[in-house]
Amino acid sequence: MTNFIMICTLLFPFDMGLDLDFSDDELRAVAKTLYRQKLSSLTFFDAVYENAEVEARIYRRFGSGLISVSFSVDKNLKVCTQISCMSSQIKINGTGIIAYCQKLSEDTIVKARQFATHKYDRRLTDTEIFPVFTMDKLTSTADIFITKNLKTLYGIVSAESNYEKLSEFVLDQSPLANYGYYEDEIILIKRFGAFISSDESDAIKDVIKLALVQWWTLKSYDYILQKELDDAQKQLAEIPSGIKILKTFTQYNKFSKDSLDFDRDKLEIISSIHTGVPEIENDWHLKMLHTNINKIFNTDDIEKWVETKITRIEDSYENARDFLSTNFFILLDVIFFLSLAWSIFDTF
Repeated sequence: MTNFIMICTLLFPFDMGLDLDFSDDELRAVAKTLYRQKLSSLTFFDAVYENAEVEARIYRRFGSGLISVSFSVDKNLKVCTQISCMSSQIKINGTGIIAYCQKLSEDTIVKARQFATHKYDRRLTDTEIFPVFTMDKLTSTADIFITKNLKTLYGIVSAESNYEKLSEFVLDQSPLANYGYYEDEIILIKRFGAFISSDESDAIKDVIKLALVQWWTLKSYDYILQKELDDAQKQLAEIPSGIKILKTFTQYNKFSKDSLDFDRDKLEIISSIHTGVPEIENDWHLKMLHTNINKIFNTDDIEKWVETKITRIEDSYENARDFLSTNFFILLDVIFFLSLAWSIFDTF
């Protein structure tokens, strides 16, 4: 198979547990780069890759960050498939890429605190690597190249090591769609990778990065809200009754505080979910690409689930407040009548 010069970019999204806001002169910026450096060593089993670079950036409205590890791959498509399927085996300066990115993400979070407007009590600590391969512009049409290398390309973007054995059924049921704008442009994206050949490769990678960060942010909110929902339901189950009604005042104060805290978090979450990017919204092709990537990651479904959890948590707090408020005034009535009875009894 013919060798191609291409760039492999491994994307590592992470939750910062922060809401961010940049300075006035940076308010329009979607992302801010906090770290960029050449790597002294990047290896994949016995292969050593030169000119590797790492970058860490944070995204203003999404409270998430992204680490990008890029290096040149002067190999054939089969080797790209191996990297895609086993990217976790890459080592940077002798350290596994997952451990390296986790440490860098923690350092980035510390630096990002200067831009923080709010800090969450919890943050998502899951890990994932999303590979993006960028190849030089084609000398033939995209259709010819894709047809010739269909199964190998499928393996790259699907992280399928047994790509040569893929059946026609799989290829028909989940076809490899090309989102390229021109006939000699390739933009292949699936859940576990992307392959690009385009003059606009940098802009396309930025859209992929943004969509990945938005998806990761929703995953983070889903995680945070699930914990919030569990806590709200637990507190709801522990609402005092009977003689324990004397605890009502303390419980009411706690629910009121937690509810106000959640209202504040909710506003940030909703604002983040519905944040648009003008550079994408004003470009038909980039907007179409962004929309399709969201479909690949089921972003809309996660967004609906997040909004459902917000509603359930609000209902839990509202029901608890109503119940505790009623009990609190009943308690005041009981205290009043006991006091009145005692004063009458005391007159005798």
